[in-house]
Amino acid sequence: MKIFSQLKTLITFIVLLSLSFCTKAKYIDLLELKIFKKVVSSADYLAKVKITNVEIFREEDESEKHVYSAEVLATYKGKTHKKLSYEMVVEQGEDIVFNSASIYVALCLDEKGTYYWPGTGSEFKPSLVIDTWLTENKSNVEKISTDVDWCE
Repeated sequence: MKIFSQLKTLITFIVLLSLSFCTKAKYIDLLELKIFKKVVSSADYLAKVKITNVEIFREEDESEKHVYSAEVLATYKGKTHKKLSYEMVVEQGEDIVFNSASIYVALCLDEKGTYYWPGTGSEFKPSLVIDTWLTENKSNVEKISTDVDWCE
């Protein structure tokens, strides 16, 4: 009987642990979606892209300008493009991280018509929660007005 009691305790522990994990995962998904929605309202342009190339240019102020080229898989906000390039100004020597996986990018548009990366928090990996929200809200995303502060 002692073995059954221990087994019952172990099963209860595993069930509670898995429920805790599911609750935490759902919370993380909801938090990610909340941040994504805020970014959508702050950016001039939102698309799902696949990065194809990055060029590095050294600036006079010892920073670097990374120019990303991408194939646009879907546009959600802003002008529709098949190919896109955008700039990112970073500290000299900063690593470039990209692979063949698609990502969502939220970009700003300057007065010359150049897209630029506004900073951390404007790039998202596709996820079930984001993909579902975009599918359900695709027609409304374009209509979301841009919060001026983020893209200045």
